[in-house]
Amino acid sequence: MMNLRHAVVGGSALLAVLTAAGCSTGGGDRTEGKASAGAPEVIAYEADYPVYDSLDAVVKKADTIVKGTVVSSTVKELMPEVSTEGDPLTNPQAGLSKEEAAEVEPVIITVSKVKVSEVLAGDVKPGDTVEVSQLGGTLGKTTYKEKHTTTLAKNGTEYVLMLADHGSSPYDLLNPEQALYTVDKGGKLRPATGGGFEDAGTVGRLKDRTARMK
Repeated sequence: MMNLRHAVVGGSALLAVLTAAGCSTGGGDRTEGKASAGAPEVIAYEADYPVYDSLDAVVKKADTIVKGTVVSSTVKELMPEVSTEGDPLTNPQAGLSKEEAAEVEPVIITVSKVKVSEVLAGDVKPGDTVEVSQLGGTLGKTTYKEKHTTTLAKNGTEYVLMLADHGSSPYDLLNPEQALYTVDKGGKLRPATGGGFEDAGTVGRLKDRTARMK
């Protein structure tokens, strides 16, 4: 059973969220669209993010760029911004009644605390801890997933994160694929997903590149 939920979530983009309810990850029977008793449920989010033509475009747009590792993470419920005004092309809630707008459900996010080891851009310092918000996470027996999002892992992986600063914590990735890179032992940057840019080079080269553009 598919239920469409439109939400404007505080972050770097307008997010149109598609909720797939009652989807069991197992092969058991379902009754009236609900997962069988005891089976985990997966809810799929579909979000529209800004897409950039090049890595330079991401770097120019980023408020903060850091290298760091995850020290902890928390799954939270976030109430989307509710507004029934404006253009339906930019606000999916435009034209809804107050009653309909009030039915919007919380959006599940994972907030990771990242210990910064190097700063490529922004006002943070090495040794600081920054919070980074990503769409999705697991609460109870329900997993909320966005197909483009790779959740930051607390396994010692070093990341380079290209972030938007909204004036209050947490930060957001400018794009879940194009703004997220892992760092290998030689300092080479690799896209965390197939949607990232392959020409990121090394941390040092990216830092020089960033300095020329900021």
